[in-house]
Amino acid sequence: MLTKIISCIAVILLFVGCNRHEQLNGYTRNSDGFYYKLLSIGDGNENPAKDNVLVFDAVMKTTSDSVFWDTRHDATNGFYVDLDLAAAPGSCHSHFFKMVEGDSVSFLIKPATLFRNYFDTIVPEFCRKDSLIKLDVKLNQIISKAEYTAMMKNAEGEDVEEDTELQELQAIDCFLVQNYKAVKADAHGIYVLERTRTNLEEVGLGKRIRVTYQGAFMDGRLIDKTEQTMEYVYGTPDQQIKGLNIVIGSLKKGETTKIIVPSRLAFGELGSSNGSIPPYTPLVYTLKIIDIK
Repeated sequence: MLTKIISCIAVILLFVGCNRHEQLNGYTRNSDGFYYKLLSIGDGNENPAKDNVLVFDAVMKTTSDSVFWDTRHDATNGFYVDLDLAAAPGSCHSHFFKMVEGDSVSFLIKPATLFRNYFDTIVPEFCRKDSLIKLDVKLNQIISKAEYTAMMKNAEGEDVEEDTELQELQAIDCFLVQNYKAVKADAHGIYVLERTRTNLEEVGLGKRIRVTYQGAFMDGRLIDKTEQTMEYVYGTPDQQIKGLNIVIGSLKKGETTKIIVPSRLAFGELGSSNGSIPPYTPLVYTLKIIDIK
């Protein structure tokens, strides 16, 4: 019991003793460049060593508190950190050595550092405007390299499918938070970002319409370099992806709109047949009804 009390006091002193460093919204700046805030103290007795692997529950958010990755949905076996691997400057690696099992800490880290050090990838488009990313972790286990290797082998033998549709929705949410905070999905799951209105003729089944449209990925990259024009009888099967067909049917002559179409109403779990649009990819379309006959 005395050992645990001493351990708790040591942890408190560790976090409080750094108050002379720069503060940011209740976070303390570490000399390595990241910010941290203690959320709760665990009941573990030992700090990890360099040859250990840490198993965390983790939640990653943009600075507007929009969750884009968490272990509950994206890595159900946990978020693993190998302390023996070299850490990028500005990562919170050094602080992990000071934690015990059960500790919960919130970190603020530069996006490039977070994604390079812990995902070995570049910063996704939806996070590039953020100066810092919030990483909330709870240390569940401190395990050896041998235990980690065994766990990975077992995981490889399991048929575990990532919830890619959830990841897609999280990406859409991040985009909306940064660009269209008030927009919500309609009854079909389509996000109407912008729209103009007229009192002219409505699109209807059997009417010949002429529409211009241009599609893009959420990072702004265009699907086609130029705006496309199409004329067809509305209601004719397979003329447009399902999401566009739904939205066109709600418009009138002269009206324009900008929308996000989720993948299930676009190219779905397989992507486009020519491979230009990957599976589970939401798309942004701008379109205008030019004429109705």
